[in-house]
Amino acid sequence: MAKAGGAVRVLIVNTLYPPHYVGGAERSVAQLAQGLVRAGADVSVLTLKSGREAVEAVAGGVSVHRLPLNNLYWPYDGERRSPVRRAVWHGLEAANPWMDEAVDRVVERVRPDLIHLHLTTGFSLSVYRAAARRDLPLVQTLRDWSMTCARASMFRSERRCETRCGSCVLLTAGKRARAQAVDHVIALSRPVLEAHRAAGYFRDAAASVIGNAAAQAVVSARPSLADDPVMTFGFMGRVEPEKGIEVLLRAVMGLEGDWRLRIAGRGEAAYVQRLRRTYADPRIVWLGQVEAADFWPTVDVLIAPSVWAEPFGRVVVEAVQQGRGVIASRIGGLPEAASGAGAAALVEPGDEGALARAMGEVLATPERWRFAGGGTPMWTEASIVEAHRAIYRQVLVRRSSRISAERDQE
Repeated sequence: MAKAGGAVRVLIVNTLYPPHYVGGAERSVAQLAQGLVRAGADVSVLTLKSGREAVEAVAGGVSVHRLPLNNLYWPYDGERRSPVRRAVWHGLEAANPWMDEAVDRVVERVRPDLIHLHLTTGFSLSVYRAAARRDLPLVQTLRDWSMTCARASMFRSERRCETRCGSCVLLTAGKRARAQAVDHVIALSRPVLEAHRAAGYFRDAAASVIGNAAAQAVVSARPSLADDPVMTFGFMGRVEPEKGIEVLLRAVMGLEGDWRLRIAGRGEAAYVQRLRRTYADPRIVWLGQVEAADFWPTVDVLIAPSVWAEPFGRVVVEAVQQGRGVIASRIGGLPEAASGAGAAALVEPGDEGALARAMGEVLATPERWRFAGGGTPMWTEASIVEAHRAIYRQVLVRRSSRISAERDQE
């Protein structure tokens, strides 16, 4: 354990880390890591990369260790693989021993007081095993469904999974067993925590709910309706079926009146091209991956139409902070994320008619939605950092007390 008054050494583990993104998780992890550094912690990050060479660098005061993924292929390049190759990849991920040595070297070099797991896809069970060998305490944040679902989304064949399929139960059995060694589990929202507990995960772990926070940002003003009378809807996130992108596109194509839709984010190349062909309309602008600072000044209302149980929804929190209106699916953690918005509507996931009606209300009352006013997100960066520091202290004190008790019994 760190000496009294000394900086706590934390090793944060996440599949990707900026500048490499899939979605909001990478931004949230980086925000936490850098916030902890500013609060006095000694923070390292263990993450994955394509290619064959490991890379180390310091970014924002955080020591970042990037390891090559030792599996069949790199899954974040937007390429489509055959069902057989995907099945082999997931089979290896269930209990991949070829990640152990590289992970062990990083843990030995960092010598953390505790390890904080976030998304672990690609690492298999290697970090759990490294922690067990050194009796290191574990904190784990649940940012998706990868602990219970091989696809990490509880979504398959364009439908939300109401129950876990047999293959997911089998492929995640190792994670379920290792989860019992976690000292403290953090979920982005209450539904995520309750679902994992119901499935038998983290039975003895202390638990907390800590959402995502919007990064400190300048709130971008919108022009007057006289200067720009056309209302602009925005979507920001991964372009994939579970995010409800097709529900949104079907809904917007039936809207009457003047509107624009700006879609920010990446997806599988063939899938995105199919969507662009099917929903070809000059009012729909496909931006690709863009920075939030370039997105918010051009958007009046954020649409978060997810059809999967999104654990929280960082982009929704950012919309609240920016004073943008929010239309979100009533599922997972999205309602919690949207709380505090000056103008908001919740619709049933997958109901394109309800979504179209909500968007039609925006077009009918543009003043209310364009000038919704700055909201107050549930979580701020400062409160999130302090909540994590408190958890780390609790975990380390409990671990120290246990070790002392075991020594007294010898």
